[in-house]
Amino acid sequence: MCGIIAVFGGGFSSSDVAAAVEILRPRGPDGTGIWTAASGRAVLGHTRLAVVDPAGSAQPLRDELGETAVVVNGEFYDYQRIRHDLARTGHACRTGGDSELALRLYRRDGHQALSELRGEFAFALWDERRGEVFAARDRFGIKPLYYAERDGRLYLSSEIKALLACGVPARWDLAAYAAHLQLALPPDRTLFAGVRQLPPGCYLVAGERGVTVRRYWDLDYPTAEELAEAEHRAPDALDEHLADVRSALDEAVRLRTVADVPLACHLSGGVDSSAVTALAARHAPVSSFTVQFPDVALDESPVAVRTAARLGLPHHRVGVAPADVAEHLAATLRAGEMVQENSHGVARFLHSAAIRAGGFKVALAGEGGDELFAGYPQSQRDLALSRDPAALNRARAGYRKLSEFGAPRHLRSTLDRLGFLPNWLTERHLTVVGPSRALLRREFADLLAETDACAPLLDQSRSQLDGRSPLHQSSYLFAKGWLANYILAAERLDATHAVEVRLPFLDHHLFAAARTAALSWYAPGGRAKHVLREAVRGELSDEVYSGGKRGFFAPPAVADSGLLELLRDLTSDSAMRDNPCYDPIAVRRLLEEMRDRPADRQAGNDRLLHLVAGTSLLTTEFGMTAGAGQTVGGSRD
Repeated sequence: MCGIIAVFGGGFSSSDVAAAVEILRPRGPDGTGIWTAASGRAVLGHTRLAVVDPAGSAQPLRDELGETAVVVNGEFYDYQRIRHDLARTGHACRTGGDSELALRLYRRDGHQALSELRGEFAFALWDERRGEVFAARDRFGIKPLYYAERDGRLYLSSEIKALLACGVPARWDLAAYAAHLQLALPPDRTLFAGVRQLPPGCYLVAGERGVTVRRYWDLDYPTAEELAEAEHRAPDALDEHLADVRSALDEAVRLRTVADVPLACHLSGGVDSSAVTALAARHAPVSSFTVQFPDVALDESPVAVRTAARLGLPHHRVGVAPADVAEHLAATLRAGEMVQENSHGVARFLHSAAIRAGGFKVALAGEGGDELFAGYPQSQRDLALSRDPAALNRARAGYRKLSEFGAPRHLRSTLDRLGFLPNWLTERHLTVVGPSRALLRREFADLLAETDACAPLLDQSRSQLDGRSPLHQSSYLFAKGWLANYILAAERLDATHAVEVRLPFLDHHLFAAARTAALSWYAPGGRAKHVLREAVRGELSDEVYSGGKRGFFAPPAVADSGLLELLRDLTSDSAMRDNPCYDPIAVRRLLEEMRDRPADRQAGNDRLLHLVAGTSLLTTEFGMTAGAGQTVGGSRD
């Protein structure tokens, strides 16, 4: 993991990115580098976290003639095999690391180089001969890549803060925030007006003809016809599938243990992180880290301690209390450049700080397991509709009545396109959009009513949604929305402590193996993630193997008075007055009503209060001014 900044347009020197490089230094404290094209048309900056070939592989990397240069953030896996193939075809690498693959493959294959790359990455490359920028982001969006155009120049970076350091103004994209409340940020938008993100699985080309974004990979779930065929496979088909999944996951983990530094693992009490940790321990020495909460009902550390002992691993507990939320929330928001909807963000921020303090730069984690194997409760409900046509028809009749009685625009458009509502989308409306309305400023409430976050994503995804089951339609939209634009934003929280977190479940070879599962294999007898449990049965303790879904649930921050006091302070200063979304009078009224409520009733407002605090603190942390932005899916220009 590293930090990259690239500016294209003309008349550059190293001073044009010096401030941005300094902003990115926490991501890469082991070294910095700046390269300027001889023509002055491009300048690349890099801050390095040295985890592979630490003595070499300094960036920016350039070819022998200085005509092509690249800066890379992240890791390319299976790089030794690809290096051998490049040498065989006359494009030998000069360094001992993996980042040079982007340069050499581009010189050999052009834009088709992306088909060879496997991993978690974002890079920006300048081709002096063509006068062209080539930038790309990994398939699932694990590594970020932001860009902005200003005064005839194109800026790209790993963090929005670095773009602001280059002079890009900090303004709210309120339409994007409205989309976040309904669904998630649009695939190419951020909370900052004028700052775009390159969507996962896409590359960008920029030159004299402007900026073009193209897709090079996408999730491709089986069609209903393919699923029907899967249900009638030979009796041993499930066993073969389990073997394929086991092999693909083991390979994904093994490749991610390749590093020249010690390795850590995130370990909870669930199947996903336990499987990754157990497999990683087969390939390399690892230590495990677990967040410990004071609330016994939510604390998974006892299970994790027993798993670590079973595997013979050094284990570390990281204590996180509700009082930590108020203390570290502003720093978490600044690092993440994104709102947080619960105390998970602060817990992740402190978890990564502890991993780094323990002497580790690299950790493996289990994100992606629930997405790949339908582990969420909402996914199980979508699975039930997929397997029972009668239940789906009854649900559709209910949806039609909902639409007739005035469902919000984004839900109506989803019903029109899919004929059902993904359960996670319905839940988001009931727990976020509806409860938020009473606290919104009138202007933002009007913008939210005009917004349809679903329609553009549905339009862009027709070929990947048509003919698919409700489960897979829902999974696709979740991956493009909430996974890429909220869950994976934790990368920035790790990066601020110079920790690279690798995610074996988000591996496109593993996805190719897992996607072929018959619907009946996902949860026989209501047992979620059956395929994963059976594929890694030998790696799990009976306790973990038999356990239910154990998500990373942090205690509600309102269990401690700190967040409430923080919000009371915010309502009385400029942070709340300048908040373009929430009405300070309405927020103050809610806080007064909560004073005498019991803790369990206060907890019901935890997400809403995090959103209020997050938008207020982001406004002050970045000096953001209001700007509506183009309405998502609406009629406003």
